[in-house]
Amino acid sequence: MLDEHALECYNRAGRIAREVVQRGADMVAPGVRLLDIAEAVEAEISRLGGKPAFPVNLSVNEVAAHYSPVPWDDLKLQEGDLLKIDVGVQVDGYIADTAVSRVAGSDGEKEELIRAAEKALERAIETVEPGVSTAQVGAEIEEVIRGMGFKPVENLTGHLLTRYNLHSGKTIPNVRTRHGEEIEVGEVFAIEPFATTGAGRVVEGTEAVIFRYLRDRPMRMPEARKLLARVRERYATLPFAERWLAEEMPRHRLQFALRELVYSGALHAYRVLREKEHAPVSQAEHTVVVTEDGARVIT
Repeated sequence: MLDEHALECYNRAGRIAREVVQRGADMVAPGVRLLDIAEAVEAEISRLGGKPAFPVNLSVNEVAAHYSPVPWDDLKLQEGDLLKIDVGVQVDGYIADTAVSRVAGSDGEKEELIRAAEKALERAIETVEPGVSTAQVGAEIEEVIRGMGFKPVENLTGHLLTRYNLHSGKTIPNVRTRHGEEIEVGEVFAIEPFATTGAGRVVEGTEAVIFRYLRDRPMRMPEARKLLARVRERYATLPFAERWLAEEMPRHRLQFALRELVYSGALHAYRVLREKEHAPVSQAEHTVVVTEDGARVIT
């Protein structure tokens, strides 16, 4: 069970996440830079008294997750682009995670794809209650998305949230599975259906702009040693963006240091995830607290 302090922090984080993701959604239009959206959203998190639980993910079209702009990124939204805005907020380590999808301009099929993810999320939230299997929630998500003529992304899942931990063991699949785990009172889940017109799977690219501290490792490169100490102190177990470190050192030295730290096993790199057939992907996400009466949405 969650104590009063934990519940208060989850609720505060949820309120902030709900407000800032809408701020990002309101900015979506052709010609808008992704970097401007990212900076506005993360600044608003701080202004409202929270901290980012991870860098805001701004994933366009076939990119499903793990992209966040870098300072030298001049990528702008084009007419018809489908943008996923995935925001995490933490208050004293208690995390709220939410996402919305928007089309820059208009595109009827992509807007219907967004509705499929949103309706699947609604069904999933209705299904969650103590004693229900996570497999049943996944089956409901899949039924909604396939019923609307699309495919769920089968190798992305929702996840259990605990203090300072975004992925804490249990997962909520987006498809029917043979085995699941029982949902319990007091658990906090981020539920996030993804829908696509493609193969229904994502694959890792080579690019990584989001990282997480794993462990201390001996490093020859002075910049790498300095950077590792800095990210351990600032971000601990939570992901951070290359963009957040841009003032630490010149671009080429920063990127070299990050590569060295990943290669040594000191950092985990979150590779950008793309739909296998390069088809557009939509996402909808809420964080819920499981109560005796079902799922209470906090975002």
